Amino acid sequence: MNKISDISQIKSEKWIKNWSGNWRTAFTTLYYAYTDGLKLYIGKNLATNLLVCEKKVSSNYIAKKALNNYCKYIAGLVIKDNKLATKWAKDTISTAEDLFKIMTKLKNKKDFTLANLLELKTNFYLHIPPHFSMKKVVDYLPEKLQRKLTPGLIAARLKTENLFNAVDLALRKYTKLIAQKTGYSLDLVDFLTIDEVELYLKNNKLPSKKELVSRSKGLAFFCEGKSVGILTGSSYKDLQKHLVSFTGNELKGAIAYKGIVKGVARIVLDPFKVKRFDKGDVLITGMTRPEFLSLMKKASAFVTDAGGLLSHAAIVARELKKPCILATENASKVLHDGDLVEVDANKGVVRILKRA
Repeated sequence: MNKISDISQIKSEKWIKNWSGNWRTAFTTLYYAYTDGLKLYIGKNLATNLLVCEKKVSSNYIAKKALNNYCKYIAGLVIKDNKLATKWAKDTISTAEDLFKIMTKLKNKKDFTLANLLELKTNFYLHIPPHFSMKKVVDYLPEKLQRKLTPGLIAARLKTENLFNAVDLALRKYTKLIAQKTGYSLDLVDFLTIDEVELYLKNNKLPSKKELVSRSKGLAFFCEGKSVGILTGSSYKDLQKHLVSFTGNELKGAIAYKGIVKGVARIVLDPFKVKRFDKGDVLITGMTRPEFLSLMKKASAFVTDAGGLLSHAAIVARELKKPCILATENASKVLHDGDLVEVDANKGVVRILKRA
């Protein structure tokens, strides 16, 4: 893993936020697999992949061109053979069930072995290709075929939506163990990659404390094929400026459920640490998950950085009949908690009416 100082290649791409959540680095770096682990299952890898890790929040970005190429490819497969989408849904469920069984075994263990970690890691790599393909293909299908396949794909999503937090928590058991044995703070150990956790279990080796302190101030991984480059310090700050550029008073995104509301923006990255959220407030977050549901019931609208038709926010918006705009890229970063906003989900626009 090489340090990247020149990010001109990264800046040359338009990046789309694929997901965001309050997950740690060990979980996030399982997604190296996007550029190295999809081909065996689906016939094609993503060309590039960007993983960004901050304190207790991680995001994945995919180059727009690479994402479109991949999604058009898998849509073409499904148009030729509709049963493929059903297979991906079934494989998503079966691989998730295998992972839940593994984590049930781990739940009451006091000692977490290398073998346990490798079993979890290997099985998660089996889950990524069908889940990613199932989730993405629906946004690229002709409308008639989309209507036909969406109910089955939603059912698969609902059966597996708790998986990612569960895997992150399982990996946290390993990082807590490492923190206890080494005396490193958990806040630093949270910036170990999945491969570094594995390496520690093999030979007790860790990156230097200085390196982990640097990572804790902002960390990103640029993946291209099997190659992974790491960005910290000034290169990370340069990357953030590129990813979070914003001027004006409007954000645009994809419509999940139509409607227009005005309300106070509440930025929620961790639903378990909410200082204030009143009925009628507008929920702004990276992506929603089941633990956001109580807030979503109080909210007048939802706005997310990432997501598509099969995202949790989109599914809940349709159920609750609340305006929802997805894939704004940076709403959770460029909006301020307390801003007065208008969510125009008829046009897919969030307008800042008054800054907090």
